[in-house]
Amino acid sequence: MNTGNQARLGHIDFINCLPLAHGLKAGGFGQDLDIVAGAPSWLNRLAIDGKVDITPVSSIIYAINKNRFLILPDVSISAKGILQSIILVAKRPIYELEGAKVALTYKSATSHILLKIIMNKAYNLTPDYFISQAAGVDEALQDADAALFIGDDALYAYHRKRRSYYYYDLGGEWKKLTGQAMVYALWVVDRRFAGSFPELVTMIHRRVTQGFSYGLSHLPEAAAAINGKVPFTAEQILHYLDLLNYGLSSEHQTALLTYYSMAQELGYIADVPALRFARVGGERE
Repeated sequence: MNTGNQARLGHIDFINCLPLAHGLKAGGFGQDLDIVAGAPSWLNRLAIDGKVDITPVSSIIYAINKNRFLILPDVSISAKGILQSIILVAKRPIYELEGAKVALTYKSATSHILLKIIMNKAYNLTPDYFISQAAGVDEALQDADAALFIGDDALYAYHRKRRSYYYYDLGGEWKKLTGQAMVYALWVVDRRFAGSFPELVTMIHRRVTQGFSYGLSHLPEAAAAINGKVPFTAEQILHYLDLLNYGLSSEHQTALLTYYSMAQELGYIADVPALRFARVGGERE
């Protein structure tokens, strides 16, 4: 665990966190922070191993480690409905996937459980799931009947749909099933770190929330900053970001507990955790 000299902040290296990335860099809110960027699954592991102090994690990770982490208030990655970046691509219609081989991206955790919930509760299906290292549709479907993609891989598949495949947006499927938003990621802090360095937690929370605010108010500039570095147009990026929400309102919390309740019902987590939040406040930085 950090000794308090410099905070280590995890950061999701996907376009869904572009507003925060822009705020941290162009807005200056990342100054003096040791920022560790990567895919959600990698950040999940770093958090569990105690190698980052505050980080976004797949929302299911909090439920599994509820006694280890506290949630930072007011921040998440959420969406109510279609979001383009969690996509199931299938060789045949979804209702024909009973017993089919379904490849799950290694880059996520929340989306794995989300897909299994949707398959079970919306379609009464029990496919044969396995973890895949494949990044592209063609590679993934060589050994599978359907494949789950997240983040920029999913966006790429979404914008390059082929008539021979079937595409399902899990955000849209979740809304059809529950009528609610879906909380995909939470920012968490290790309880011991929060207890030892409350002022640092407050400072990082402020940096993250203000970084998001800055980035969201400068989205055209943020999109322009990655022009040519990603295989998407500025228009595609801005439309995608407009589908996302970065708050953690009472509505989001209710939706998160619905997700946890269904995950518990199907045996993926032991129980539905209470949402315990880190205290933020006190002296200003």
